[in-house]
Amino acid sequence: MKLTSLFSLFLLAALMFACGPEGEKVESSEALAEAETTTAAAAYTVDPAMSIINWEGTKLVGGGHEGTINISSGRIALANNNIVGGDFTVDMTSLANTDLEAGNGKEKLEGHLKSGDFFNVEEYPTATFNVVSAQPVPAGNEGPATHQVTGNFTMKGQTRSIAIPVIVSMDGDMLKIASNDFVIDRTEWGVNYGADGSVADLAKDNIINDNVGLVLQIVAKK
Repeated sequence: MKLTSLFSLFLLAALMFACGPEGEKVESSEALAEAETTTAAAAYTVDPAMSIINWEGTKLVGGGHEGTINISSGRIALANNNIVGGDFTVDMTSLANTDLEAGNGKEKLEGHLKSGDFFNVEEYPTATFNVVSAQPVPAGNEGPATHQVTGNFTMKGQTRSIAIPVIVSMDGDMLKIASNDFVIDRTEWGVNYGADGSVADLAKDNIINDNVGLVLQIVAKK
């Protein structure tokens, strides 16, 4: 059997059995018009020290990495125990890997992800999420989510609307918003390997799973 045929069979097998990140796939759409927040809403300020995004990236041929990104600021508006507005800012320069040890590839991977090859944090140091609406999840629906929060997510200068199932709870004067694992397609925000579109970059990008797993945790205080 020719080497090209062997390679094709290997690649096909890898694609068939490759595992992507865990979580519900969240589809994106065109940006939505943002709603005005009622003056009667109570304002909660996001606590960056208690808020975080966990991420997971995988390869079609197996393996992958995971890490965190800090939430640097934000506010959530609450009226009659319902989220009626808000936004938060993600510090893309804080992107960190957590599965590699320092001196053993950690710094190289972080630099690679922050470079123009992927998130280009020098040009786009922040990402933002602006709440458009939040609807309670009907009783009896599967899963622990209490609300579905729809908003405009802007990353690398591109804005797309997504709806994230979350658990909303109160703990004293703290408002907590936590998601289960969910997945977005990075390419819909222009996050592709390399900026010049060379054949080599396209080949490398095709090995990386388009889907990125995320888990969101926000704590906001009155």
